[in-house]
Amino acid sequence: MQISDHTFDDWVRQYQRLLFGIAYWWTGSRTDAEELTQEAFFQAYRSRSSLREIQAVKGWLVGILRHCYAQMHRKGHSRIEMSLDEAVEQFGETMDLRSAGADQHKFLALHQALERLDERHRLPLVLFYFQELSYREIAQALELPLGTVMSRLSRARQLLHESLATPAESKVVKIRKVNGV
Repeated sequence: MQISDHTFDDWVRQYQRLLFGIAYWWTGSRTDAEELTQEAFFQAYRSRSSLREIQAVKGWLVGILRHCYAQMHRKGHSRIEMSLDEAVEQFGETMDLRSAGADQHKFLALHQALERLDERHRLPLVLFYFQELSYREIAQALELPLGTVMSRLSRARQLLHESLATPAESKVVKIRKVNGV
């Protein structure tokens, strides 16, 4: 199948935010997510003739992104951890979680529960609910049978529900005074 540069440019505009969002979810780093997204589009452009169905472009692109992420991960590229205050200081405050009240706690609980899921359950859940991919697109992107995607999503929902129903362990931090302060 012959895909024009114009068509490919349209795909970049249409799916850039989607791929960046998934890459950011995986890496936790804006820089790594941008690099990963760019690499995925580069790889997609080079192999655009391998796309069999135009309707499957979203899943095809996510699959390429997943392969790029796997390569990055194998090379030992790791995520950079930073505190919320450091992130606000570096990137600006785009979302004030502190003003959300009870919703802040729900958001953090959901995020922590998702992080506790293993990757084979978390990834389909994120792709379905946060990136709004269809079962078919997820199956194509993850190179899994459709039934496997459906069962993993079902199991992931169950695990997530159980995790949210059971309060996480609270960590107690002791603060000691230094020099009388």
